[in-house]
Amino acid sequence: MENNVIYLSDASFDPHTKEAGIGIKNLYTGHTDAIAMTAVSAFEAEEFALLEAINHALRHGHKNCVFVFDNLNINTKSIGEFFSPMFEKIQFLWMKREYLHEVDTLAYNVRAQHQPKGWMHTIRQKAVTLSDEELIATFMPLTSGDTYGYLCAISGAAPMPKPLPSNLKGVNAKIIGLLMHVGSKSLIKQLSERFKGAQSYKYKWYEALLDACGFSMQWFEEAKHECRYGIAA
Repeated sequence: MENNVIYLSDASFDPHTKEAGIGIKNLYTGHTDAIAMTAVSAFEAEEFALLEAINHALRHGHKNCVFVFDNLNINTKSIGEFFSPMFEKIQFLWMKREYLHEVDTLAYNVRAQHQPKGWMHTIRQKAVTLSDEELIATFMPLTSGDTYGYLCAISGAAPMPKPLPSNLKGVNAKIIGLLMHVGSKSLIKQLSERFKGAQSYKYKWYEALLDACGFSMQWFEEAKHECRYGIAA
């Protein structure tokens, strides 16, 4: 019988874009592989990673394999029953994710490389250079009513509201969701306490809202000016 061939597998998943990356490594040969794909959930991505490791073993003629994974919800019993006729010996081993750091990194990197580039990608990069107040002031002109009032209170800014197309729905909720997605931990805590049960939207909904409102990078500069004006006042 062939020596044990051990495979590591893991996945990285973005719930907003449904983009996933999977990473595998054959510890016997040192070979690694990473694939970008779409998935319904993190669980499905993790299962895809394990199945890819199994199929990789089959493609390379390995018949005595141990497949290491970190998601206890995967039904390895049924997977093993299906694949066992194709192996001399097939085994599964659950380990904590810290032991799968290398394949986790492979999965994350391949997902990041294939991440759709749009406004949300740009905003996430820009947000780390802004204060909470500046970030809020950038998007609060799209809000109204109590939401606008609360954002004024925590930012110390009161920019003029921007006109919205008449057919847009749920704008307040989407802006709160956007701020909670790209904001600092402190801002997320403030917003989650005030807007309990705030919904997280897929990127395409944020993108559609921003496009409809004519968003541009100039909004960030306007927000910085507004915040400086508020401090001076």
